[in-house]
Amino acid sequence: MRGARWSGWSGARARGSALVVSLLVLLVLTVLALAGTRSTTLEERMAGNFRDYNLAFQAAETALRDAEAFVEGVASVSVFDGTGGLLGQSDPEPNYLDPATWGAGSSQAYSGSLPGVARQPRYIIKHLGQTGGATGGSLNIGGYGQAQAGGVQLFRITVEAVGGGPGTRVLLQEHYGRRF
Repeated sequence: MRGARWSGWSGARARGSALVVSLLVLLVLTVLALAGTRSTTLEERMAGNFRDYNLAFQAAETALRDAEAFVEGVASVSVFDGTGGLLGQSDPEPNYLDPATWGAGSSQAYSGSLPGVARQPRYIIKHLGQTGGATGGSLNIGGYGQAQAGGVQLFRITVEAVGGGPGTRVLLQEHYGRRF
C-alpha cells in the first residue's frame, strides 16, 4: 500500500509539472507572437514613410520642371526683381530651411495640382548672372563637361515639396542655363 500511495503522489506531481511546462510554452509563444507583431508594425511604418518621402521627392522633381518652363517662358531677366520668389543677382539668398521662406509672397507656386500631397510644391529662382561672352566661352558647371555657350544666363532653382503628411519635406536645388 505504501508503494501505491507513492505512485499516486508521483502522478499528481507529474500532472502539476505538465501544467507548468504548458504555461511556459504558452508564454514563450505569446512573446514570439508579440515580437512578430511589433516587427511587422515597424516594417509597415517604414514602408509608409518611404512612400511618403518618394511622393515628396516626385512632387519636387515635378516642380523643378515647372520652374524650368517658367525660365524658358520669360522674355528677359528683368522679371527677377527680388519679389515673389524671383531673385536677382544682388538679392540675398533666403534661408531655405525656414518655413516662412516658402510663403505665398516669397516663393512661386507650382502651376498645376498634384494629388496626394499635403501642400503643393513651391520654388524660388535666383538669377546668378551670365557666363561666357557674346563670342562664346567655356561653360563648365560642377565638372559635367565643357560646352560652348555664349551669353548663357544662369539660374539657381530651389524647390520645397511635402509628401502626404506635412512632416515629410524635400528640398531640391539645380542650376539651369538659358540663352536670351
